Amino acid sequence: MQTQEAVKKYLLKKKSVTKLDIFLFLSEHQFFITTHYLADYFSMSDSNFLLYIQELEQDFTALGLKEISLIKQKKFIQLDLGKIDIAKCYYELFGKYCLESTNFQILTALLKPSSTSMVSISQITNYSPSYLYSKMKSVNRFLALYGIAFKFSSKGRQIISGTEVQIQYCFLDVYWNIFSTTSFPYTKDTDQSMNYELTAYFKKSLLAALSGGMKEKLFLLLKICRENFPVTSLKTVQKELKEHKYIEYLIRPEFDLLHRHLPLCPEQRMLINILARLAISKLESDELSFHHYQTLLEENVPYIVYSKKLVEAFSETFHLSIPNNYQKIYALNFARNKLFSTFLNHDQPNTPLPTFTLYEGKENFATLQRKIETFYLQFRQENWEDFPKVLARENVQWIVEDLLHLYDRFKPQHSIIIGINYTKDFYVSKDLLVKIEQIFSSESVTIQKNYMDECDIVVSDCPLEHLPSHIKKIYLLDNYVTPQDWKNVITKIAGYIFELKQENDYTSSSLFFNER
Repeated sequence: MQTQEAVKKYLLKKKSVTKLDIFLFLSEHQFFITTHYLADYFSMSDSNFLLYIQELEQDFTALGLKEISLIKQKKFIQLDLGKIDIAKCYYELFGKYCLESTNFQILTALLKPSSTSMVSISQITNYSPSYLYSKMKSVNRFLALYGIAFKFSSKGRQIISGTEVQIQYCFLDVYWNIFSTTSFPYTKDTDQSMNYELTAYFKKSLLAALSGGMKEKLFLLLKICRENFPVTSLKTVQKELKEHKYIEYLIRPEFDLLHRHLPLCPEQRMLINILARLAISKLESDELSFHHYQTLLEENVPYIVYSKKLVEAFSETFHLSIPNNYQKIYALNFARNKLFSTFLNHDQPNTPLPTFTLYEGKENFATLQRKIETFYLQFRQENWEDFPKVLARENVQWIVEDLLHLYDRFKPQHSIIIGINYTKDFYVSKDLLVKIEQIFSSESVTIQKNYMDECDIVVSDCPLEHLPSHIKKIYLLDNYVTPQDWKNVITKIAGYIFELKQENDYTSSSLFFNER
């Protein structure tokens, strides 16, 4: 289950979820649609649908999104976003509905260090203890996904189940998936103040590598760990961290993401380093990653030694030609996976890899998945004696998904052949070929002007009735190729490539597999 999916299921009101669904549908179909069709699509009456539309308009106004309008013409309706970014509008709505949700208000109150009893939570939320007790079941079902539970003694004292890392990660994951870069849970910091704090705390090389919202996520992580620590107790955190010997590497100068001499206790420093590696995908340059890999390998750190052996054995068994540098990168990825298994709950909300979801249900992909799982269980058993602590809390399904991704990245590729059959003019034919080459990767696409019957896709200006029916045909019938014609050709090629990849991947009788 994904985080947003879990939030919608356990924390939001059903009406709010429906309004989000309506907004997403209208934003993806920005043309006039009949209200009756929309009402039928969302399984409600026409009058109820119009009430939802009215509430959405009120929500846009409340959020100050003045450029957005719902244009109504008789029985038709269209969403006009103006110049507002769809993602910004979506997260603004999502955040508004969460802040209005009783369950979300209770959740955020529970995660605050000042919430030590039912009385204190009642004071924060302005809800009576009896009402809070009635809502705790749903909130705890959400928190259980993160391995967390909140209970109360007979005297109303709070009892927490779950580690400090799990609780802080939950806080970060929930806030980021709800608000993204649109706002922060504490104050609306300016870009200047955010950059100042990031520069004061984190190394320059780290900040230089981050972009696309990752700086904002790191800033949110920093604020949570500074202002929301500890949720359990310092003594409990110290005990938790002592159980994991090799995480001490994270705060060695060459690995530590933070500057020295900061107003942080050692446990906060460790927590920030752990959470950053769990929550942010790319923290270092490849060069620095290779240096870290070599250092950990030379010091015989089990996480990296095991991951190196895994990548080597997998590439040999499945006939994968993986360049040496990529082997190091993927070994580091698998070591990071071990960090997930060590600190986070196995039912942790996460987004399945596209490789897994795109091909799930296809017969040969399922066969490959079983073979990879069989390989890994055997590999795991063979190495258990050498790495018992590394494997004790491992989530095998996460490893299998990562191995599927590795296989998909380096498996032998069937090149899709595109034929250019423009007969009217040689120079136009050549120009079309070059234009297609500029857009599509030569690694997966081959373009030719002869042997049309050997192609997967053919772009032609004349009938091709003699070609086999499985070949996809795209016709250019006008002598003059307009920008719109060209856009249509590229769109169709992209669509056909996707279809062919879906059809051809994992359909070979041999799945490039060696029995071990």
